[in-house]
Amino acid sequence: MAIKLTQKEADMLIDMLKKTVEKEIEFPQTKGRVEFDVQGDRREDIFAINISRKGINATGASYHGRARTRGNDLMRLDVNPTGVHTNPDGEKITGTHLHVYTEEHDMSLAIPFDIENKDLYQLCYSFFERFNIVEPPYISHQLTLMEV
Repeated sequence: MAIKLTQKEADMLIDMLKKTVEKEIEFPQTKGRVEFDVQGDRREDIFAINISRKGINATGASYHGRARTRGNDLMRLDVNPTGVHTNPDGEKITGTHLHVYTEEHDMSLAIPFDIENKDLYQLCYSFFERFNIVEPPYISHQLTLMEV
């Protein structure tokens, strides 16, 4: 069960520099999921990172950053060029978008995410950068990802 975070706490966790615990992971090549941990500045701050492939022919993906010890989703990048997300205020976001934790909406707000023609593999590293993973794992992948 997630612990309600203040905005200050959530911002501190998102902004915290993080390093990978695992040195190498394999990017899911089809529908599927992989999860690994990253360590924050403080020993007690451990974050779970999920990479999920989904959709017809697994052309979409989601990248999640969660505070493992608190259970909160702090950030999620949804890669779906044709998808539509509706924010609580009725604003519609079309295409790839980023969810960032807000105390008021508990991460239900989304903002557009400019993908600049990046493939799923490159977007993964863009998510790592946005989530302040300064030492990400090496991600092995197949060349077919470059065509997505």
